[in-house]
Amino acid sequence: MKILTANIAYGFKGMDKFASSIWHHIHIHGLRILTYEFMPWLGGLGISEAKRVKYTKKNKHLEPIFTLIEKTLPDILVLNEVVYEVYKDEMEKRLRDLGFKTTTWGIGGHYPGASISTLIASKEPSEIIQCVFPQGKVMGSGAGMAGIRLNGVSVFGMHLAYRNPDMFNKQIAYIATLAKNERNRGSEVVFVGDWNESEAVISSNLDFKSIGLISADTQEKLTCPTFLPRFFQKPLDHIFIPAHWKSSNASTIAFGSDHLALMVSLSPK
Repeated sequence: MKILTANIAYGFKGMDKFASSIWHHIHIHGLRILTYEFMPWLGGLGISEAKRVKYTKKNKHLEPIFTLIEKTLPDILVLNEVVYEVYKDEMEKRLRDLGFKTTTWGIGGHYPGASISTLIASKEPSEIIQCVFPQGKVMGSGAGMAGIRLNGVSVFGMHLAYRNPDMFNKQIAYIATLAKNERNRGSEVVFVGDWNESEAVISSNLDFKSIGLISADTQEKLTCPTFLPRFFQKPLDHIFIPAHWKSSNASTIAFGSDHLALMVSLSPK
């Protein structure tokens, strides 16, 4: 089983370059993006829904994402920061054309009309799991969670909160509850996506500890932001698997986003 996870950064061109990335972020989040890293509590002028939708349509650049999928040939795909209302129809059609049988969404809680969301797709027909992911209506509070069941495995894609500890902990608690519920049904669990934290921080959470998962990437590769030198990059994207599974060929792949994609091959025992 090959899993690919990629934060597509709204599907905009130039997100791997500092100046253009900041410019794009301002047109999605407003000027608050300039202070959020150091003062996440500080408000700022927002962007209207109409302007955000218009900007997204004007700057849509999805071809690098589909090229990435065509080259890596994953069995299961998780994409973060997909603009649901603008990209849904094209994404689902193109993924069907690439052989994906099941696609489902976890819609973000903020920016109606241009919801920053999470998508999970599988080349095997799968049962969709309805997720009620804790998330807020403001920047940094998470961006969707979706899940599927197939062949005795439940796989979830999610985008967790950033610099919002209370929401982050609620989301981890929800993930732990889901894991236990799925195991009670006889399913193994895999959690994939943009966690916005390092493995050390995630693994120190007591709720996460209780489900006994390990990272599929034993070297915890740096993934974000791609426009800064490696010294300033962080490992934010992760694939967590049952401790008795084997993983191999973990790699990161540049595709024009401010995140590197993460790919891994998994062998359930």
